[in-house]
Amino acid sequence: MDNSIRKALLNGDFSRIPSEIIKSCIKIFLCVDPQDSESGRKALKETVYPKIREYCRSNYGLEFKVIDGYEGFDPDDVLDCKFRQFRLKLLEDCIQNSAGPCFVALIGEQSSGPCLPQEIEVSEFEEILQMSQQMRVSTRILERWYQRDENAIPPAYFLRDKRDLLHNYYSQADIKAREVDRSEWQEAFQEMKMIFDAIVSRCIQKGKITPERGHKYFTSALEDELRFALENRPKGDLQRCLCYVHNIPIQSRHREKMSQKLDPIPEFQKYHNLKSYNMMRRLRDEFLPSIVTSSQLRVYTSNSGVHQGNTKESMQEHTKELCNHFYYDMLSLIDTVVTRNTEHLDSLTEEVLQHASLCNIYGGLYRIECGEVEKVKNYISQKETKYPLIVSGGPCTGKTVFLAHCAKQVHTWLNGCDPVVAVRFLRRDTGNLKQLLSGICQQLAVNYNYPSMACSNDVGQLKEDFANLLGASSLQHPLVLILDGVDQMAHTYEAQSMWWLPKTLPPSVKLLISTAPKKSAVLQALKTLYPDQSQFLEMGYKERKDCSKMLTKLLLASKRRITSGQQIYVNEALKGCTLPLYVELLNREVFHWHSQSDVTEESLGKSVHESIERFLHHLEMKHGTKLVSKAVAYLTIAKSGITENELVDILSTDDHFLFRFLPNEDMPYKVRVPDSVVENLLLDLKSFLVKRYLMGFQVLCWTNRHFPLVVYKLYLSGEEARQEMHNVTSNYFSGRWAYGRAKPFVISQDFFAQTKVAQAFRNPLPLKIDRQQPSQPWLFSSHCFAKFANVRKINELPFHLKASGRLDEVCRSTFMCLCFHQAMLKAGQLTNLISELEETSLLAFGKELRLLASIFRSAACLLQTSPANLTAVIQTKLLPFLDICPSLLNYVKQIYQEGLRNSALAVLHSPVMNVPSTCTLLSAVELSPIVAVIETEYGKIIVILENGMLWTWGENMSGGFKLMNSTGIKLSGAKSAGHFLLLSTECNRLLLYNLSLPLLLCEVNVQRSVIHSTVETLEQVKGFAISSTSLYGFVWFENMSYVWIFDLSTGSQLGQLNCQHVVMCLSCSSDCRYVFCGQQESTVTIFDVHEGGQHIATVTSDLKGTFILSLFHSEPEMEMFWVDNFGNIIVWDIETISEPQLVKEFCNPEDLDEVMTIECSAEKRILLLCKREHIVIWDTFSWMIMDQFKAPLNSLFSHAVLSRNCDIIIAALEGCCFLLVWKRNTGQCVLTLNIGHNQILKLAKNHTTLVAVTANGFFTSWDLDLVLSASLVSKTGLKIKEVLVTTQGEHFYTVDGTDMIFKWNTLTGRIEAYFEHEDLVDSSALTMTGEYLVTSEISGDIYVWNTETGENLHRIRCDHVSKLLITPNSHFVVSLCENNLSRVWNLTKAHIVCNIHPYLKNAVITPESTFVIGHHKRDLLAVSLWSGCISKRFSCASQSEVTAFQALLDYPDYVVLITSSGCLYTWNVVEETIYQQVKLPENCLSQLEAFQISSNGRYAVISVASMTINILDTLNGSLFALRAKGPVLYVTLTVDGSYVVFICDAEQCSCSCDFHTKPVLNVVQVSDMENIGQCYLCKEPSTMTVSDNLNVYVGFEDGSTGIYTVATTVDGTIKSCLSQTGNSDSCLYSEHKQWLGKESPNITWRVSSTELL
Repeated sequence: MDNSIRKALLNGDFSRIPSEIIKSCIKIFLCVDPQDSESGRKALKETVYPKIREYCRSNYGLEFKVIDGYEGFDPDDVLDCKFRQFRLKLLEDCIQNSAGPCFVALIGEQSSGPCLPQEIEVSEFEEILQMSQQMRVSTRILERWYQRDENAIPPAYFLRDKRDLLHNYYSQADIKAREVDRSEWQEAFQEMKMIFDAIVSRCIQKGKITPERGHKYFTSALEDELRFALENRPKGDLQRCLCYVHNIPIQSRHREKMSQKLDPIPEFQKYHNLKSYNMMRRLRDEFLPSIVTSSQLRVYTSNSGVHQGNTKESMQEHTKELCNHFYYDMLSLIDTVVTRNTEHLDSLTEEVLQHASLCNIYGGLYRIECGEVEKVKNYISQKETKYPLIVSGGPCTGKTVFLAHCAKQVHTWLNGCDPVVAVRFLRRDTGNLKQLLSGICQQLAVNYNYPSMACSNDVGQLKEDFANLLGASSLQHPLVLILDGVDQMAHTYEAQSMWWLPKTLPPSVKLLISTAPKKSAVLQALKTLYPDQSQFLEMGYKERKDCSKMLTKLLLASKRRITSGQQIYVNEALKGCTLPLYVELLNREVFHWHSQSDVTEESLGKSVHESIERFLHHLEMKHGTKLVSKAVAYLTIAKSGITENELVDILSTDDHFLFRFLPNEDMPYKVRVPDSVVENLLLDLKSFLVKRYLMGFQVLCWTNRHFPLVVYKLYLSGEEARQEMHNVTSNYFSGRWAYGRAKPFVISQDFFAQTKVAQAFRNPLPLKIDRQQPSQPWLFSSHCFAKFANVRKINELPFHLKASGRLDEVCRSTFMCLCFHQAMLKAGQLTNLISELEETSLLAFGKELRLLASIFRSAACLLQTSPANLTAVIQTKLLPFLDICPSLLNYVKQIYQEGLRNSALAVLHSPVMNVPSTCTLLSAVELSPIVAVIETEYGKIIVILENGMLWTWGENMSGGFKLMNSTGIKLSGAKSAGHFLLLSTECNRLLLYNLSLPLLLCEVNVQRSVIHSTVETLEQVKGFAISSTSLYGFVWFENMSYVWIFDLSTGSQLGQLNCQHVVMCLSCSSDCRYVFCGQQESTVTIFDVHEGGQHIATVTSDLKGTFILSLFHSEPEMEMFWVDNFGNIIVWDIETISEPQLVKEFCNPEDLDEVMTIECSAEKRILLLCKREHIVIWDTFSWMIMDQFKAPLNSLFSHAVLSRNCDIIIAALEGCCFLLVWKRNTGQCVLTLNIGHNQILKLAKNHTTLVAVTANGFFTSWDLDLVLSASLVSKTGLKIKEVLVTTQGEHFYTVDGTDMIFKWNTLTGRIEAYFEHEDLVDSSALTMTGEYLVTSEISGDIYVWNTETGENLHRIRCDHVSKLLITPNSHFVVSLCENNLSRVWNLTKAHIVCNIHPYLKNAVITPESTFVIGHHKRDLLAVSLWSGCISKRFSCASQSEVTAFQALLDYPDYVVLITSSGCLYTWNVVEETIYQQVKLPENCLSQLEAFQISSNGRYAVISVASMTINILDTLNGSLFALRAKGPVLYVTLTVDGSYVVFICDAEQCSCSCDFHTKPVLNVVQVSDMENIGQCYLCKEPSTMTVSDNLNVYVGFEDGSTGIYTVATTVDGTIKSCLSQTGNSDSCLYSEHKQWLGKESPNITWRVSSTELL
């Protein structure tokens, strides 16, 4: 789209909508004689049209269809004038709305002649009658079939319907009577044609009728259509037309002979045939050549030499040639005139264009002038308005049409400034509140030059952005925002409470809102928010006289009127209903009235719905019940509308409807519902059914929502029928019957009995018919153009699959399908994709779909601009959770297969541990703060607001929240137990809810204690508990020492338990007999409920000033224990319930740190006490403290919970915006969970979900399984300094500077073991086979480890080692010491081979294990590994030194080195020969520590300078500068020199997400310097190593590792890693093996004075 058009569109100029964008179908009208080219038309339909359609869909994103107006209709009706008018309407529509070619004519030797006029003006008809009398011609037949109609303007005689005089003409029951009536009609038809031909010709001769008016009596349909399409047309229209002329000379000569032998009084039929043929010949031989001469009209002529005896063969040959020519000619024409429709608009432009097109449609329906328009104009023209203008009105009062009309007038009303007009028509299918605010914010940001708005998941943040952008308007650029139908918005995010609207508006903002008056209490919410009554405008019924004027105007537009007698009934009908839609329906009814029509009170519907029913019934009578019922039903069930082609395709798969179009002879192989049949119905639905723009297509949709209501009532009332229609539609969009797959045709016994087909098809096997369905890939692709999305499929298929109940299929084949995700991204529908995933997660595959939604949201900024990065994003973010979500394994396999088509870099193991979360906002907090948050065992969270409102949050609730107390009762508190909720109201009532229903069960009727109650009001409820049998409820109050017992089913009081002190908590035995009441002063009283609450025992502790916080009892162990407010634990033996015995007492009177939360796991026998300063974990079996966790410095705990299996602890800190996750067995903090808000009120969990509730109303939830999975991603906890790899690659090892070296499994990505030393590890080396590991401590000891067994073979005491080297043959080790002798020694036996006196810096061992080469001062030395002597020396000239070097693996004798002067040499160590190859420029001589060279010496990485990697091709001496997007951090040249692997900082941008701020891993193919793969690391790397098998190991700052591989196919490494998914449950909780070194050295090396000398 042109930028100027886009700017105007976003500014609200609806007149700038380009028609090219709206057109989405190549519609071609086929002009042909009904009796001509039947075999050719059939062949084209079956073989050519489908291929061209596929071509257009896959190359241009356009639909294609050819409309043969004669197909599908009764042959005896096609010569009617009404039918000719219908065809001309089709032709006009094709010319105006086709996106390409629009007209094709097939002209042969046939012409059917003229038809009878449908209407003849009275004066003209009387002239014909008078002339007939003068010529003594009988006019009885004319007077019988033509009847005068005064309702026509001007009055006219109309041709009566055949059914009026021939009642059996269309009969299906009486075949003989039907044939008689048809024969009678043919005779009458021919007789009337003869009369008109003779009489009108004489009238024209006499001047009674002008030739122009007499033209209609003589012209054929073929001539009318040719002249309409080609005569006086613009050149551009003619260039979109094709004409095929087929001459058969022998037939022409035959007709000429017949004309010469013509009798003086010829037979009428022969005469008319010849006359028609002559007219057709003039068209062919004169009219068409004249058009070709003046334009570029394409006309193709063919000749057939047909002789008797071979007509059939010649016609078959002609048909074959016609199909071939038509195919290539049409493709050529399409390529010439069609513009591609595959470039999808950005999401903002797409959204605005959809609503702008709706505005134009609705504005065009404005019929009655409303006085309210002036009020809107005055409101918009006012300088300052604080409040919106609220437009309310009942159904069909025209609110939408009214606002659309006003929106189109805004620029006229405010012509002195440049207003911004933003319009949104809100419906159930237009998205939720978040999408609405996001779209408006983006539109305003563009218009007011604000930075582009990010895709925020926070509705609260979007509300703030919305308010800020409203303030950006000015008097010169005012804002007019129109929101139509806010009452029809989705209920998610409590949108209909209107909390998201600003309380006051800036001076230059005008906000218009429409809503129904009673629905969803929206109007009341608006009145509460905006109390100014003057800003409310109510639209009611129209004045009857206005409706009468509207009806008269509509009739006049159709050249119709009604009589005064008929007007009486119309006026009476308008007394009952004066809605604009009702008037439209009245017009459709009275349009068909003639002046002689019998009209009664029953002739008109009394209401809108009744009129719609009558209208649909009239359509059934005209088009057939099957067509109308099926068509309008499929139109209605569509999610967002349906295209004409889609409607025809879907109807073609319906066997009951397709039956009508089957031939009576042989069952065809290919059948499709004729387009013209459906087009005929759609023409009659015009104005009620419109075409609106949707993502590049014109889709049919109802203009008024009451049509769908009636359609559901008439045709979709049964659930089974609705599901079946959704199923048929989903099969269509899934492409089930595409690619020529024949669909079974279910033939009933009635079909066999009634048709001739039964004789040929008595086979019991089901018949199959190809319905010619189009292909439905997610992405269209062609060899010429880039892929583009099948937007119709991505919009409709998921919806219909869900509606048909196929949830498993929609999740697996759609929402967990890579192609679907790619198509959504290509179409710019990322926001909708996330919403779809979240909504469907409430129905099935919740964990998997929420995970995918979170990944897409976290990478939204990247995917919106670079959809091709999808596979890399998924590999990075999803892999850590694949064990928990095995259902996504097939999806991941798709990711790898697709990813390696576009990138040579794949992720084997990702260390990214961002646990996806779902955040929802309780918007009611904006009006009233939270006073209480109650966790329930039923998995829901109850929230009480200060204003007494009660909300419930649930993971699987749509929108997250539900209001429970909508009755107006204000609450003072709530407590939960099991699935019951006890509510206390401000008026001292107790209400009991069952959360599993949810249902208000009863009111708890309890009386105040006579002993303890001295006040009139009840205290606040302190606690609530239920018995395990759910028979009894227990409730106790603040500062009260008694417990009430009540019946849970009735709420009646059963008893009262009186205690010594104030009751704090309560526990009940499993058999509901004993009740344990915890009180202040560390006292527990035991009651026997079965004995009427009899006191059994009371126990207490010596601790004073404490109270019991929680009370637990274990019946298997016959044990009771309590925890007081300071964390003291008292354990009692209750085997003898009446005499409890003190077992253990764990008290610390000096610890006054109060307990914040308590959690006890009876299954795991673990007790968690969360105090402010530390967390204590108890083993309740042995009563030992398992572990303690201190709060970070200057921080305090507020909440803590255990995971489901108690392996991890999740804690919240006061004033902290994230949660900490610890591993319980190691005490390591492995993870943080971001909340985004720092005042946590509640940290709750159920079996699967963890929820954090904040004071500002945000509910952030995590899946506990995903938290556990992320916590199990291995990491050492400290920065990885080095990664050691082997040639085999099954394991790798990391060094982090501690006393441990970790062994990792490459396939699982997890730590298997660690080698523990006595001191910090300073240096390490690994043999090439990986069998042995050699390490050295900072104190000097050397360790030799067997990596398979973990055995420490040797611990050698020696001096500090600077570096360890192992020979390539793995036999010897070189330990380099900077301040002492370096040694060469046997690895397994630790025997010293020799000593090396000079210290070699940056030393390496030659490939054949002969020399160790390194820097010494300014020279490069080669020292023998067998003698320790300097064998070779490379010395530089004066003031120059060796700065970098590397040995060549393929040429063991050679070393490549660079000197400080910039010379690159090749040194043959054995022969001591030197070759200078190249002189390097000075800018390449910095950071030479990056110098690397391939094994064959062809390519070398010389140096790195900030964002540039300097690469040398030594073969031709070429130097290349590889430019990275950011500063290069690490770089490695692969051993074979094929690739450069490097990590660089991300490219600078305004986004702060991990993808745009953290470094990126890149792979560049050295031969052409092309970047063939990149991966966003999303973390800070600390080191990188590339193995010989092209695996890339990246160590990170947090101690984790990532494994990546350079590959072109899904090879063994990737398959092996994926095979571990789902099979690693056994190692999820396995401990790392700990391998300890020897306690003391078993070998000591001492340096003698002789060795030193």
